[in-house]
Amino acid sequence: MLAKILKQQGNRFLLEVDENVNPEHLETIRRGQEGFAEIQFIDNDPRSAKQNALSHSLIKDIAESENIPRYEAKEKMRHIYQNTYDCEFSHAEATKSEMNKWIDFLIEYVVAEGVQLPRRYNYLLEHDSFFYFCCKYRKCAVTGQSGAQIHHVTAVGNRHRNKVDHRKFPFVALSWKYHNIAHNLGQEEFIQKYQIKPVYLDQEALIKIGIMNNAQIMRFDEEYETEDLFKKAVEEDKSV
Repeated sequence: MLAKILKQQGNRFLLEVDENVNPEHLETIRRGQEGFAEIQFIDNDPRSAKQNALSHSLIKDIAESENIPRYEAKEKMRHIYQNTYDCEFSHAEATKSEMNKWIDFLIEYVVAEGVQLPRRYNYLLEHDSFFYFCCKYRKCAVTGQSGAQIHHVTAVGNRHRNKVDHRKFPFVALSWKYHNIAHNLGQEEFIQKYQIKPVYLDQEALIKIGIMNNAQIMRFDEEYETEDLFKKAVEEDKSV
């Protein structure tokens, strides 16, 4: 759903959405609590040449990997994109924000489907999403090899892995060969040499790759909530 900003006053916005919103549906999803909406501000600047180049390079690689004409690969990806996000995509009309969303979509497809890239594009390595999806689908961020190991860039140490909230640690997915190289070279030298961008993983990715489960995450969130409530109570006592 797209919304137009009609007025802004500080952090208060008046928005006009492009679809009719059923008030009964809003009441249902609010479940008797405060209502929230997720907002993303759209960059109206036109796409950059760098974005355009990466998009067409990835489409070319998809076409060659799947042995189909390039125009067919482009239409296929546009069709999947439309079904996924319920909106169309056009290179000619896309803004920078829309191009970033499109490129992230292409990157996920390339990584998830094991599309063989002829080389590591420098433009590709600028996107955190590439390293995120490599972790999510266990693909080596250097070679693209499947079955990659998940490497803690910040050492967890001797702490029991089940008692660690892994959302607080950056990761990179590496084949066993490059995992060993990372340990032998040292983190800083390895990251610089192979242009690695360690990423923090969310609940979905951590559960998918088996590092954490939903029960563990819920337990940590409950502990954090208790800690926040305790700190709030202490602060309130101090102000009395």
